[in-house]
Amino acid sequence: MASSLSLYSVCSELQNHGCSAFCGFEGVKAGNEFICLPSSTDRMEFPFDITSEDRAEYCEMVAAGHGCDDICGFQWDSDAGECRKRSNKHAHSATVDDNDDKSNDDPIIGGSGKFRYQYMPDLLQAPEGASLVNCHGLVLDKDNNIYLTYQNDGKTDENCLIRWNPDGTGGEFLTGGNTTLCSGTPHGLKIVTEGDEQFLYHANNDQKLSKTTLDGTVIWQVNGVFGQATDVYRPTWFATPPDSEYMYLCDGYGSNQVYAFDRNGTFMNETWGGASPAKGPDEPHGTFSTNHGCTYDPRIPDEHIIVVSDRANSRFEFYNYDPEGYQTFEWNRTVDFEAQMGVGTLPCNMRMYPEQDGRAIVPDLAGPVAVLDNTNTVISVVNVSVLLEQEQHKHPHDAIFLPNGDMVVATWAPGRVSYWKLLPAPGQ
Repeated sequence: MASSLSLYSVCSELQNHGCSAFCGFEGVKAGNEFICLPSSTDRMEFPFDITSEDRAEYCEMVAAGHGCDDICGFQWDSDAGECRKRSNKHAHSATVDDNDDKSNDDPIIGGSGKFRYQYMPDLLQAPEGASLVNCHGLVLDKDNNIYLTYQNDGKTDENCLIRWNPDGTGGEFLTGGNTTLCSGTPHGLKIVTEGDEQFLYHANNDQKLSKTTLDGTVIWQVNGVFGQATDVYRPTWFATPPDSEYMYLCDGYGSNQVYAFDRNGTFMNETWGGASPAKGPDEPHGTFSTNHGCTYDPRIPDEHIIVVSDRANSRFEFYNYDPEGYQTFEWNRTVDFEAQMGVGTLPCNMRMYPEQDGRAIVPDLAGPVAVLDNTNTVISVVNVSVLLEQEQHKHPHDAIFLPNGDMVVATWAPGRVSYWKLLPAPGQ
């Protein structure tokens, strides 16, 4: 992966008027502005490791953003009618108090009001030899150790699971699963307490579902299609409600369906969802456009709610399940995230914390991380992709709160992980 210096060198040499040469766009003069149009020349190589599938998904995002070069810090300016260099005062300025005009020695701080966070660059250091192509899923165990699942480079690094101490130090590989667990694209990660023991449930985009011990040792694994009515299948995340023997799998990169399983990995022949007719928060309920994250909501246990992060529809869909069975997955309500975060928001996941006044945290693939109150209203935004632009923390894919209120963020394309310390509220 490129260093900040080499990335600066790559970007400084480009004379492309803010258009993404990495995705095959060139700046073409149109009146007094430049617009980004597909180029007839070869695409530039990315300045970091990226798979062909991720490159295709990344370039779809770039195309949706008028072809602007996100890697080199450009975004579409609708007022100017062209790509402009991004500043800290950008799309979410209504809720953001990020720092402009900082020197390199100043602390990096994002957020607003009571929820301001300082980036701690010395924490969450990956073990030597780790190749973090994409960082995907985060969980905490009962001792508050931090776990990350990631996609390796398939060359020098055969691991996919790292654990840190609760304070973000002491990163180590968990090697019990070896390539049986780590081949393909490790993606969604959930942790579940069963009796006195905790287990990890993994969803791998390469049609692989696994249950493991905390060191990654595989207990069971389901490879390939499992009897569903389609072979379009790239699973993203499990929802694992603690009051049920069943769990629910989101097939976010495949069929846009939700499948019911038992805790032994057996498909229960129950399926919901399917692709939305178009994209947007007003699409029919029960249809999805990248149903990326599935999460049990512990804030309202009596309602038995699973939240689906309907990413490309810029919304969260809330569904009721039956803790006694597996045949119920009924729409309850929707949270329109576009109304709060603006057009282009891509919410990847929602993690909820009843012990922290019911707050939730949402990583947005478009760049920010949002803090929500117990009504799912955005109360603070940390513009991770802006604040850590030089380090290339571009696309938040998962985020969690720690018991002390600090937060951890994992990013996609390229893979990065960051620790953010909650600062005292103003006046304290």
